[in-house]
Amino acid sequence: MIGILDTLNTGRPTRREVLRAGALGTFGLALPDLLRAESAARKTNIKSCVLIFAFGGPAQQETFDLKPDAPAEIRGEFKPIDTNVPGIRICEHLPRLAKLADQYAIIRSATHKNRVHNPGSFYALTGRKPSADVVQFPAKRDDWPAIGSILAKVRPIDRPLPPYVVLPIFANDIGIPTPGQHGGFLGTSVDPLIINSDPSKPTFTVPALMPRAELTADRMDSRRGLLAQVNAQVAALNAAAPAQSLDRHYERAFDLVSSAASKQAFDLSQETAATRDRYGRTRHGQSVLLARRLVEAGVRLVLVNDAEDNGQNKRWDTHGDGFKTMKKFLPETDNAVASLLEDLKDRGLLDSTLVVWMGEFGRSPRVDNGGGRDHWPDVYSLIMAGGGIKGGQVYGSSDARAAYPRENPIGPEEIHATIYHALGLPEDTHLHDTVGRPLSLYNGKPIYQLF
Repeated sequence: MIGILDTLNTGRPTRREVLRAGALGTFGLALPDLLRAESAARKTNIKSCVLIFAFGGPAQQETFDLKPDAPAEIRGEFKPIDTNVPGIRICEHLPRLAKLADQYAIIRSATHKNRVHNPGSFYALTGRKPSADVVQFPAKRDDWPAIGSILAKVRPIDRPLPPYVVLPIFANDIGIPTPGQHGGFLGTSVDPLIINSDPSKPTFTVPALMPRAELTADRMDSRRGLLAQVNAQVAALNAAAPAQSLDRHYERAFDLVSSAASKQAFDLSQETAATRDRYGRTRHGQSVLLARRLVEAGVRLVLVNDAEDNGQNKRWDTHGDGFKTMKKFLPETDNAVASLLEDLKDRGLLDSTLVVWMGEFGRSPRVDNGGGRDHWPDVYSLIMAGGGIKGGQVYGSSDARAAYPRENPIGPEEIHATIYHALGLPEDTHLHDTVGRPLSLYNGKPIYQLF
């Protein structure tokens, strides 16, 4: 968590920040900033979300909006198959999801105009238009915050778990941190816990949850006493503005690294071999399985970045040799997402857990000479399940070439309003920026027909 997001901060540190940084080094913990959350949370109707981000832009024509009657250069190589809902057909490489179509809704008319990965991702992940559509579009501290950060702010949790987790890596385009994944103007206290580790590996650990080896239980206890001294110094330096309960979020950081509940939530070894096989023994499959464990434990939102090992977007950025690439990654998606929906339903958690699968845009109608497609935000598809969403339906449609919306076009504003509505956030919810101005959370209307 420290590192990527530290580069987003600007300005000179205050004395409080210096002391906090010193305390961070002293205690050997990576989470105190994350855990500065409000203690008062609404305890009713609180829902969680698993957001699976197919970074790079999955082709609508190869996933959920195939055009079998179009010319070959439009329809591509893949064929549609029937689902368990009459009239709904999806890609032949998604057979398990085809058997679960009654559990999710397909949106086939999403649209915007941003054709570059980072600005397109910011728009897709926040529902706010980016200021420019350029490659050099980094995450900034004054950005609109990620959904997980918003939930961490307005629906904080009172247990030793992070409210918002990003795994298995923080997405980036050519090394530029992709915006829309962190706390933005809400501050570092609601930044995500970034796992940055491959859950499919036998050596998988969560470094942020591990105290340094030299921190024995006795030394941890002694540093709780030192913490009190640090807080006394901070309070003295900030007599006119109290220290905002540094002890509270540091105590939660201590709790997190020593909590059996947090360790269990991240412990995939507690899953049966059959379950792990069902999700797929891939980095993506095990990341989605871990996401299920985290929302079961009470984490508000898990962002699963389906990206390259280094966070790049090449998995779904199918400019060339796209069909060969998709034949590899579509089965991974099929196994992971289908298993997630099955498990959430079997555990009685689908109504209280929203699942969203989407990318930043789709792909161009025409297949290029290399067997791929270019960026295409003009129309693309996504799916939603759980959280009150009624499955077995298709919202909107594209034209005969999957090039533009034919009916019911919706933008990222409406997608996010729908997500907020599904998660039980009232339409009059406001956030406050760095100077205290109230900003409306909703920037569009929910798609009520989905519920």
